[in-house]
Amino acid sequence: MQPSVTAGLDTATLPDLEGLQHLSLPSGQEGASTGADSVRAGIDPITAVAVVQLNRPARRNALTQEMMDHLVALLRQLDKDRAVRAVVLMGTRKGAFSAGVDIGELTRLTTNDAHEKRFLSDLNGAFEQFSKPIIAAVEGLALGGGFEVALACDIIYSAANAMFGLPEVTIGTIPGGGGTQRLVRALGKHKAMELILQRQTISGEELERRGLVNRTFKPDEDVVLEARNLAARIAAYSQPVVRLAKQAVLAAENNHLDAGMAVEKQLYYITFSLQDFRAGTEAFLHKQQPEFKDR
Repeated sequence: MQPSVTAGLDTATLPDLEGLQHLSLPSGQEGASTGADSVRAGIDPITAVAVVQLNRPARRNALTQEMMDHLVALLRQLDKDRAVRAVVLMGTRKGAFSAGVDIGELTRLTTNDAHEKRFLSDLNGAFEQFSKPIIAAVEGLALGGGFEVALACDIIYSAANAMFGLPEVTIGTIPGGGGTQRLVRALGKHKAMELILQRQTISGEELERRGLVNRTFKPDEDVVLEARNLAARIAAYSQPVVRLAKQAVLAAENNHLDAGMAVEKQLYYITFSLQDFRAGTEAFLHKQQPEFKDR
């Protein structure tokens, strides 16, 4: 049975994820010491939408290694959870999404350490391998690694006055979490160079005009609520079809046109064997609402 998308969402309880079913830390993570709540998650059982919150507001959600490990583990857990059909990733309400990687930790890294740990590779891989739609709800700052986390999501909803940037050159390094690659694909080489080489920040409103941010919201509008509503609408569709559609879109990032078209055709033909394809087409022909069974 597809989830209902008409249930009301209580925005007042979102900062503490009240009203959602608390998602326990993945196995092996329960004993995390500093800030076990620095990444939190809850699931709305009615809409099948999970909300993941970066929760280190005193440091503008600067990402520690522990936070990144926890986020990786949560994404893997959510991808396997049949009760979850879409995810919203948020930071601090009316605060920061994330100011990037914790500089205190970063200064302790050497080149050999980074290679040995494959620093940021697990985080990139967790987003790349996540099969369900994930929507970034950005308020405040999304800088450095915070911007890169948003770029790794499938859809970005943002406050119009949110500020994005990749300021790594000012501390003697470069973006290392996918920023140089994804920003070029999204904005083109020249704009990406301008943003990266001179520490320029750019607003959510301008990024919406440039097509990187999907939709922006005024200060009196609720970015997280809108992201959750979008996730709920997506979650109401056939889960295998949504996964195939996401896979087809992502194929465009890593393939030339002919190869991407071949992947699309292969995935398109797969849908014809799904019961949900029959349910959807029959419902359309009879002017009814389809009941998808995820088969």
